[in-house]
Amino acid sequence: MHAPLQLKTDYINVLLDLASSRTRDRGSRVYEIELGLSIRDVRLLRMIGGAPGITMGQLVQTCAIEKTLVSKLVASLVQRELVQRQIGNEDARQIHLCLTQAGIELVLQAEPIGREMEARFLDCLSTAEVHTLRRILHKIIDAEEASRDIFEFLLAQLRESKSSDSSPPPPSGTPRKK
Repeated sequence: MHAPLQLKTDYINVLLDLASSRTRDRGSRVYEIELGLSIRDVRLLRMIGGAPGITMGQLVQTCAIEKTLVSKLVASLVQRELVQRQIGNEDARQIHLCLTQAGIELVLQAEPIGREMEARFLDCLSTAEVHTLRRILHKIIDAEEASRDIFEFLLAQLRESKSSDSSPPPPSGTPRKK
């Protein structure tokens, strides 16, 4: 066995993932017992309830759940008669989502449960620390969104660079591009 490597293990994204995973697991278990819904179902119901008429594309962009999973979850919510799909008036390819009355009632039941769980998860922080944490997280999210175009450009350059590095060597006597 080798000696421990001196590596950074407390990257912010790792800490965020760990905190999110642990609180999400607990929250989902409570929602499943109380409402018969997963935490992801509740998240989608909240987002649809807060923006009636939201499109599937908009929902995917805002919910932080993978596109195919969102599609499956929404289909399940439609089947359970908690969400309605409506074809767009201006573009029939657009599917707009809204809550049914049963969906509204369920998401309103989820709201106090969510507030209570969040308060318990955050009771180790002062009110000022919670405010600061929210502000910092919003700042990180906004910075990621603002830098998305340049990131994609740089990623494309990196891919291009890697693909040219792995191309076969030029014939002998031909200078290689760098």
